[in-house]
Amino acid sequence: MAASHATLQSLAESINADLSLLRDKQAEEGKVAEYLVRHKPTEEDFTEVRVAVIGNVDAGKSTLLGVLTHGELDNGRGFARTKLFRHKHEQETGRTSSVGNDILGFDSKGGIVNQADAHSSQDWRKICSQSSKVITFIDLAGHEKYLKTTIFGMTGHLPDFGMLMIGANAGIIGMTKEHLGLSLALGVPVYVVVTKIDMCPPNVLEETMKLLMKILKSPGCRKIPLLVSNQDDVVVSATNFTSERICPIFQISNVTGQNMDLLKAFLNLLSVRNNYKEGDIAEFQIDDTYSVPGVGTVISGTCM
Repeated sequence: MAASHATLQSLAESINADLSLLRDKQAEEGKVAEYLVRHKPTEEDFTEVRVAVIGNVDAGKSTLLGVLTHGELDNGRGFARTKLFRHKHEQETGRTSSVGNDILGFDSKGGIVNQADAHSSQDWRKICSQSSKVITFIDLAGHEKYLKTTIFGMTGHLPDFGMLMIGANAGIIGMTKEHLGLSLALGVPVYVVVTKIDMCPPNVLEETMKLLMKILKSPGCRKIPLLVSNQDDVVVSATNFTSERICPIFQISNVTGQNMDLLKAFLNLLSVRNNYKEGDIAEFQIDDTYSVPGVGTVISGTCM
């Protein structure tokens, strides 16, 4: 085993990559190990995976993104989500009404690049320069009256995957089924994150999970739900996720941080779903416009 590891290590070094152990186990013929080989970060390029965050209003979407990207747990009263809001009325109501973006960077060894800073916003340029892989979160609105905005985010921002958020205490209500149906219609693979398990009674959580399993197995979805509870589940679900059949389910708490490490490990292993060829015609999808004094109109979007 040591000789095999040394060979793999030398191969990784020859292509300027790092080697990280994902899991190992004892098999009948000996020990089996699974490794992640990833190129070291360069200033010019990195791998980007786009994840659309969907779910009903008050499911904890913006709060989870605040915890993931800023490295600080929530205080139970929505402190983490205030780092993501763009408008004054979002700060006042605590509800997202526009398409927001935030990034989470991973280095070549799978470590998180984002640094916790309670007093300032993240420096995206610095994160990208230090990352081998960047997860771009597209924070979408959960309220019914902002459904048009959510549809625009799912189509115009070209997400690789969808993260469906469900509040454990509230269950599958409101726009949850509509957002799931939208992902299925667009062919976007979805994984489910059940939040607020720290404040949810066990019997209510059990009922929420039963209904979730029933919906995922229904003829309309035809998914294979997999409750992720350890590192082995993370590796299995991440490597088979692009098939669109398997649906990983995470139970987390933004306040206590329970199972947050499993979700981060899963995001680290996600691969790019959309394949681009150099010979294809370039396309730029505009998702927002800005009017800058002294400059004029500035557009932002995705170049494909």
